[in-house]
Amino acid sequence: MSSVFPIPSALEKKTMKTFAALAVTAALLGGSLPAAADGVLTASYGGQMTETADGWRIEFVVRDGGIRAWVRDHGGKPVAATGKASLLAGGVKLDVPLKTDGEMLTGTAAVTSADKVAAILSLSVNGKPVSARFAQEALTTPQLSTQASAGKAAFDQVCASCHGQSLRGSDAAPPLLHPFYVPGSGHGDDIILSAATKGAKAHHWKFGDMPKPEGLKPGQEKDVLVYIRAMQAANGLGGSAGMPTSMDHSGHMKH
Repeated sequence: MSSVFPIPSALEKKTMKTFAALAVTAALLGGSLPAAADGVLTASYGGQMTETADGWRIEFVVRDGGIRAWVRDHGGKPVAATGKASLLAGGVKLDVPLKTDGEMLTGTAAVTSADKVAAILSLSVNGKPVSARFAQEALTTPQLSTQASAGKAAFDQVCASCHGQSLRGSDAAPPLLHPFYVPGSGHGDDIILSAATKGAKAHHWKFGDMPKPEGLKPGQEKDVLVYIRAMQAANGLGGSAGMPTSMDHSGHMKH
């Protein structure tokens, strides 16, 4: 994160250290490890997480055209908050008022989910000031293989409207550039291929069930998978050794 922001607390440092092996960048100043147990930082919408000294758990995410934040107590119950965000994006400082939208705080800003963004949230929770800091690195797009390029075209046409052009999620669906979806995780190739052809039941996030995608031709889901793996590897999630370089349309890896 940019050095213009204050040094994180000991708790934030511990969270960052734990997350470093999994996250897109070691510069993140908050975790993003969704879980559903008391005592564990709990992301519900694919965002970064931090816990303040007062025990408030704050989730933060950058969307195309703005930002989102959620404040919860130690047990995960939503807590009302007001405030603003100070963003640093593209070398420009932006002051963004936050508005309440149900359990969520929203702010409109000239940012995209692919941008490098640093943020300070200045909130009022139960009448007391609360501050939290977050950052994300710019999206890295690698040189793509022929199959990954085909997968990108299919993804952009069918999948991006929900999972985001940058694969970092949207208000409708989770990010695919996330430790949950890397090779060797609980969501291996078979799970992603199944979701791409059949949809999936909600089980981690609060986005609801994933409907069956409409528009993918038979075999294109394998191209999409190769593209997702290429983007994950380029952005520090999984290694090239675990990324399929190509997959034939029978579902087998090419050698």
